[in-house]
Amino acid sequence: IIFDGAMGTRLQTKGLGKGVLPETYNITAPEIITEIHTEYLNAGADVISANTFGANRLKFDSHTLKQVIDGAIDCAQNAVKSFAGRYVALDIGPLGKLLAPFGDLSFEQAYDIFAETIKLAGDRTDLILIETMNDSYETKAAVLAAKENSKLPVFVTNVYDESKKLMTGADAVAMIAMLEG
Repeated sequence: IIFDGAMGTRLQTKGLGKGVLPETYNITAPEIITEIHTEYLNAGADVISANTFGANRLKFDSHTLKQVIDGAIDCAQNAVKSFAGRYVALDIGPLGKLLAPFGDLSFEQAYDIFAETIKLAGDRTDLILIETMNDSYETKAAVLAAKENSKLPVFVTNVYDESKKLMTGADAVAMIAMLEG
């Protein structure tokens, strides 16, 4: 299964300015989002990630969050409709805040934030991609939110440093054990 590539860097090549949240293009420039998805599909991607990597209530008010998520899924669905056997993923990225005890966000708050995004997307995608996570605890919050609020398959990717560990110290073997549980 081949997944698409980065949306943010592609948007930068298409004019996304500094400080502009990539997810806003779902509303203001949906044709650009659909174009990028189509480029990845033409390159052979089997799975297109909706432009929802940073779509959560820490960045958007509730009304705008719903618009951003709906717009992202619409763009991805529009792109895949001409390609048989391709899938759309709800893309869930890190919240951008550290969970306690390293930061001020509780596990329960993180879970609620992830759950809200997942519920707003509903069953309009084929799977959930939790990606680029570098904290095992935040990964757990996202996976539990996905499993408890959706029946979709869940894929997870983590980011490891040169020592082959997450920012919070877990290695791949520990993450596999946690995720299998």
